Amino acid sequence: MQKWVADGLVVGLATIVLGSTASALFPRNSIASIASSSLGAVSSSMVLARRRTRLLPKSEEPEENAYPQLPELSEKHVSDVLEESDSAEHTPFSEPVLDKNSKASLIENPSTNPSTEDTSEEAENLQLLDGRLSEEVAIKWLANRGVSVMDQPELDPHTEEIFNKHAVRLGNKYKDEDGQPQLSRLLGQIKWSITNERNLTCHLSRASQKQIGTITQFGKDLDKDTLFFSRYKYFPGEKIIRASVRNRPDTRSFFTGGWFERFIEYKVSDFLQRSNLSYSRLMNRLIQFSNGDSFELDLFYVVEGKPLLIECKTGRDRDAYQKFSDRRKRLSISPERAFLVILDFDPDETEQLSAVWKFNIVGQDNLIPQIEAALGSN
Repeated sequence: MQKWVADGLVVGLATIVLGSTASALFPRNSIASIASSSLGAVSSSMVLARRRTRLLPKSEEPEENAYPQLPELSEKHVSDVLEESDSAEHTPFSEPVLDKNSKASLIENPSTNPSTEDTSEEAENLQLLDGRLSEEVAIKWLANRGVSVMDQPELDPHTEEIFNKHAVRLGNKYKDEDGQPQLSRLLGQIKWSITNERNLTCHLSRASQKQIGTITQFGKDLDKDTLFFSRYKYFPGEKIIRASVRNRPDTRSFFTGGWFERFIEYKVSDFLQRSNLSYSRLMNRLIQFSNGDSFELDLFYVVEGKPLLIECKTGRDRDAYQKFSDRRKRLSISPERAFLVILDFDPDETEQLSAVWKFNIVGQDNLIPQIEAALGSN
């Protein structure tokens, strides 16, 4: 304690001495006096700091082993840990069991049971991202009848996946549980916008709260995927959607009918897979006959070795009946295995028109029962 008091006197004395000396030498220069006093204080402090370091007891310095050390792992312990890690491997994701001829990879199929073991070479090649199926069997069936399938540009799997996803949702939510318009409200305005090359305005004041929720959520999801809208906004106070459809050929084709073909493909392929039927299919493929005549197939299946022809329409086109009839005959497909699917087709008209045209004319809601009946009768 006495040493600390003495040190304090040393600091003060040094400051006074240096300050007084500077005042005597430079009586009119206050800056010199202040600088000398400061120098004395700093010098004295350095001396004290050095002295304090020497006087500190060893117990105040950090010890070499002051921090806890990790326990050493023995060789046996390390080996046990590695063995335990090896035995806790994750179970790999299993691919669905699919028919060897179909190679199906559907957009949504909750009924598909995963396989825990499938080592065949064919099963290893089922990496199809866009829901498309093997085409080889269908191409061979047509080739045996002198019909060739034209090549098509390679499709981007990520874009196809986006279109397929929204097509299935649009088809499933096209109407609500009571058969009232739901997503069809928005779709109608989108088609009008594309036809007239104007911005989209969809009024929802007459829709129920549940319908509004479904429609606006669908609009948000379309906007999020960036392929469909360049601008999208819902105004809840006015219950109005305002948007601008992107000027992309694939986007416009999707809204003006492409979505319906994708939705029907999904429903048919899903049904065939759940029924454990082997099948192959072509979708939107151009075919050519030996004389040079050609046309595009919407959907063509070969199911258990037999053909199934499907064409999709989102509007009432009177010429469509005759065109489809000619194509069916040209391909020598029996009437019960040919289907013209028309969006929102009145079920009461089905039997009469089908009898007149010698093929099945159906709506999206009764297509699968009709296909099931046709396959069961052959």
